[in-house]
Amino acid sequence: MKLLNFFLSALTSDDLAALSPGMTEVVLGVSDVLFEPGHQPDAIYFPGGACVSIVTILADGRTVENTTVGRESAAGLIEAITDRPATARAFAQIGGGAMRIPAALFRARMLQSPALAQLILLHVRANGVQAEQGVACNAAHDVPARLSRWLLMTQDRVGSKTFPLTQDYMAVMTGVQRSTVSLAASALKKRGVIDYSRGLVTIQDRAGLQRQACECYAIIGSQFEELRATAND
Repeated sequence: MKLLNFFLSALTSDDLAALSPGMTEVVLGVSDVLFEPGHQPDAIYFPGGACVSIVTILADGRTVENTTVGRESAAGLIEAITDRPATARAFAQIGGGAMRIPAALFRARMLQSPALAQLILLHVRANGVQAEQGVACNAAHDVPARLSRWLLMTQDRVGSKTFPLTQDYMAVMTGVQRSTVSLAASALKKRGVIDYSRGLVTIQDRAGLQRQACECYAIIGSQFEELRATAND
């Protein structure tokens, strides 16, 4: 079984054997909703090529992205291990493949396997760092730097330099108006670090984009590299 997800690739042979019977390969379409606030997710999703967005929904209906999940981790992890309802919406920001495991099966195996419990804690910590750093970033850094960070993170999570991403969703990612993010994206395009057309973004100069990003990318990126290091070759 070819596992493109870092979490699944880091499983011990015993844990993989225990969870494999419940694994289902799925294809997530753009905007497919995995779970909503107040609902109890019945499965965990381990993206391979998809990128899942976790957004907080405000009282006025606005949404603000707080984390993204791609090949490095899993969506619905906290909800599965705590058996509690979700507090945010999760949906496919970028469509693609993922593995699906029933939450009950995953939770039962966690109670039997210290190795799986340790791996879960590592991922919970990394995702927590991402959310915490994102709050600080939105408060302290300008839009071009924040947009650069999100674009780099998206590339990390899908493993491709070209991916579908509209300006409307760039605005959700950065928590600003579409007109504001349009100016920031245009400036990055003029610098030659990205290109975008008809909803497709291409990272043309990754090193240049990293120079445009704030310090938060390196902090969050270190968590990504730590998760990558746990995966088996």
